[in-house]
Amino acid sequence: MDAAILLFTNRGYAATSVREIVEIAGVTKPALYYHFDSKEGIYLAILDELVKVADDGIAASRIETGSARERIEGFLLGIYGLFEKKKAWVRLINAVFWGPAQGIPPFDFETFHNKLQDVISEIVTEGIASGELREAEPGDVTLALMGVLSFNMNLTLAHPELGLGDEGLRRVLDLIFTGLAAPAPSLRPQETSR
Repeated sequence: MDAAILLFTNRGYAATSVREIVEIAGVTKPALYYHFDSKEGIYLAILDELVKVADDGIAASRIETGSARERIEGFLLGIYGLFEKKKAWVRLINAVFWGPAQGIPPFDFETFHNKLQDVISEIVTEGIASGELREAEPGDVTLALMGVLSFNMNLTLAHPELGLGDEGLRRVLDLIFTGLAAPAPSLRPQETSR
């Protein structure tokens, strides 16, 4: 599967042959066909495994106790940690999702995104209802938080030297939670003239 991920990402699905996969993997064609039936089979097995890993990661990153901020930060940092472990898989998803169709078998890539959005939205909505978070459109807050996570992952993939990592993600989330606006200047009582 790792050999196929590498080739599908770098060469594209259509341009990758079973022969190349087995050469890099160090196995025989019959072994690949025994386990996956075909190139399409190994591709779908990779995506099925990614869905399982993502579902497990979402479940493991979800924190049920603490403030809304702690729960959101813990969840986003958990998902970022999963990304760090599976960068090659995320590269493949990006290449397939944003690249030309190349005859790739259809797959529902929106499910993971929707699951992330649902968890964050739920915590945000609860945080607003409890007064922990200020009144705002929950969908807007959710998209802002997802945007920070997504941009950090994409920056890490495209420019690893500029990626924020865990600590940078924490700093940016802190900016969101504390806000960017400078405190209002304190009003001094007007001096009276004598």
